[in-house]
Amino acid sequence: MAGIAREYGGRLKRFLRHRARNAADVPDLAQEVFLRLLRAPHHEEIRSPEAYLFTIANHVIQQHHTKQVAMPMSLDMIDRLAERSLPGSSEPPAKLELHQLADRLEYMLDQMPPRMAMALLMQRVGGHSIEEIARELGCAQITVKKYIAEALVRCRAGGAP
Repeated sequence: MAGIAREYGGRLKRFLRHRARNAADVPDLAQEVFLRLLRAPHHEEIRSPEAYLFTIANHVIQQHHTKQVAMPMSLDMIDRLAERSLPGSSEPPAKLELHQLADRLEYMLDQMPPRMAMALLMQRVGGHSIEEIARELGCAQITVKKYIAEALVRCRAGGAP
């Protein structure tokens, strides 16, 4: 196994870096590939370790992308909004209010199904069109409209953390 890692590790990381959306994920993805290789029964008897390794890597990348689409967009955007001050005010009470608003929004988004939260964030924060959101989520435009409408209803209804 160490020989395979030494021989193909660099190529594997380049392969993953080229296909991963976030370069920071590459070490974790590479580790997952090697773990799966170790779990394979009789992995020492594999005739073409390179082909087998890159087949596993392809599956790991596909599963990684599927998980990313299913998860809501990172709430880092909300955190960045909370770090900004309100226009015309750098008063601590205004910043506190903005942080509380961001916390409240994060709580409400966590209560929604991931695709619904993602659709709302993409439209309201990212400025994406219904068509773009549908393409990104892999669903019909009418579904995106339903997600956004339901998300807005939920946000208006509120809900205490």
